[in-house]
Amino acid sequence: MAVTVPWAPGFGPDSVSAVVIAYDSVAVDTAAGDTVTGETVAGIILENPVIIEDAPVVKDSGMSWIYLGLALLFCIIGVRFKNSTRYLRALLVDITETRERHNVFDDTVKETSFLILLNLMWVACMGVLLWLSLDLLPRDPSWSFTIPDRPGAGIGVCALVCLGYVMVMLLAYTVVGNVFTDGHKTAMWVRGAAATTGLQTVPLFPIALLALAQPQWTLPLLIIAACVFIFGKIIFIFKGFRIFFTQFSSWLLFLYYLCSLEIIPLILTYVATLQICAIWL
Repeated sequence: MAVTVPWAPGFGPDSVSAVVIAYDSVAVDTAAGDTVTGETVAGIILENPVIIEDAPVVKDSGMSWIYLGLALLFCIIGVRFKNSTRYLRALLVDITETRERHNVFDDTVKETSFLILLNLMWVACMGVLLWLSLDLLPRDPSWSFTIPDRPGAGIGVCALVCLGYVMVMLLAYTVVGNVFTDGHKTAMWVRGAAATTGLQTVPLFPIALLALAQPQWTLPLLIIAACVFIFGKIIFIFKGFRIFFTQFSSWLLFLYYLCSLEIIPLILTYVATLQICAIWL
């Protein structure tokens, strides 16, 4: 079979009037044989569609609920507390001062509500970051702590564990404070712990969102989040040191406090989260 191509402008009258291009295709209209020389042939060639078998189905895995929860908490905090910078300054005093505050924000309902919402946001952000840290572990079937690939449920479990960690720590600070000092200093110490986690939310919220949106940045973002958490802990520990260190023998109690209330609970929380995610997810 052949197609006649019209002559191109620029060829002289003695030039070849057409170029014959041979091809093996069978998808040529039968009317092509009756075409007049110099006429342009137009046609449609149909090809078999490529059929993709067993195409993977994209699943949400519950991540939309995670984004929705973070967005709702952020909107509630922003709308409910328009002048939140004043409350943030009050929380800064809570984690640095060891004397009673005397200002208009003392023991107000709004400041307490703001602190509770910030701690809830901290729980959500740390749940995201804790899950991403677990997700970096190798998924070896022979390992007893293999984490299933269920990010939505995993973040929910990690957030619940972080909530339990905050509540247990506040209770432990209350008990230890009442044993070794008076109720007033204990209240300052406990409020300083809540203020520390609340203020950590300010940098942790964008870090958690970036880690979710940009998985390739997970490791450096987790390192930054760990630095934020450690820095907050150091400030809080320093406040506790100023409250409880009254004599030289307090060094032994301080070391005992560091091990029993700051280091061991973190290790137990991580191991418990790993075990729960490996078994229940």
